[in-house]
Amino acid sequence: MKKILIMIMSCNDDFFVTQEQVIKGTWIKKIDQFNNIDYIIYRGDPNIQKHKYDKQSHLLTLKCEDDVNNTFKKTYYAFKLAHKIFDYDYIFRTNTSTYINVELLNAFIQKMEDDNILWASDLYSLSNSFCPYPLYLYGRGNGMILSKKVIDIILSEGISHLYYEKCDDWLIGNILNSYWIKQGKDYLDYIKGYHHGWYKCVPEEQPNNHKLCVYGNKNNSWDFVKQFVTIQTKRYRERHLENEQSKELHKTFEDNQYTEDELNKIIDDIFKYSERPSVFIGSILGYTDYIEWKNCNKMELFNYQVKHKASDDEEFGKDTKWL
Repeated sequence: MKKILIMIMSCNDDFFVTQEQVIKGTWIKKIDQFNNIDYIIYRGDPNIQKHKYDKQSHLLTLKCEDDVNNTFKKTYYAFKLAHKIFDYDYIFRTNTSTYINVELLNAFIQKMEDDNILWASDLYSLSNSFCPYPLYLYGRGNGMILSKKVIDIILSEGISHLYYEKCDDWLIGNILNSYWIKQGKDYLDYIKGYHHGWYKCVPEEQPNNHKLCVYGNKNNSWDFVKQFVTIQTKRYRERHLENEQSKELHKTFEDNQYTEDELNKIIDDIFKYSERPSVFIGSILGYTDYIEWKNCNKMELFNYQVKHKASDDEEFGKDTKWL
């Protein structure tokens, strides 16, 4: 059976330290039912003398900055330490504001056959993210499935990226896409998306063109949520509500269980979905179909994206110089 290490990024902020306790009281408890799964929570601290791991609390503290601009450095060091501390086949990298369906994640990974592929909760195609070119797909960091082989590529190719002030998922996408391109491969063959949902992330259930779920989804029935490997509980505007929402969602998973046939059907559905997943093209634009994205005029999409930025997007207005 494939061994899985779940790595949860956190930081030394009271809000996220509290969330660590919430997830330890919800989905992390499910890990105890599987002898092939372990987990760590990792933070940064530039003031310590060296990296340290506390086995009892599952806390890995890394000698590096702990802010949003240094998440790649923190994740890179965490990957490197995981090689020394753990025996694993796959790493699942996530965060404290995403609910993990541990049973489905485990069953899904057991059915994987190609360890060259990066699997992600979301596939992003953005004008301001160069992976290594604008609009190239990369995987969202709240739910990355990475084999040991893919981790090795990141560690060997990513050392020159340690001081880039960009989010780790963006840089991981840049590293892996560039690697496959240098090998003369089509990078799109090595990145796939699985079933991901949202739970009360915004107040209203407004459409976003995603095939499976909307940001404001309020449906936490078993028949609906059982299909998702990951479910985001992060509130985009009212973050103080997240913890109670996570507990509310967890109750559904506590009160229900899969039949073997049910689990196998969902996994089959995930593999089918991965052939034509939804692709995120911007906060205002939402999602588009993978095949439509692949065949569209990328210059037109680029120009359309930079003219339709949300006012609180990180790169709002910065890339209009390309027009």
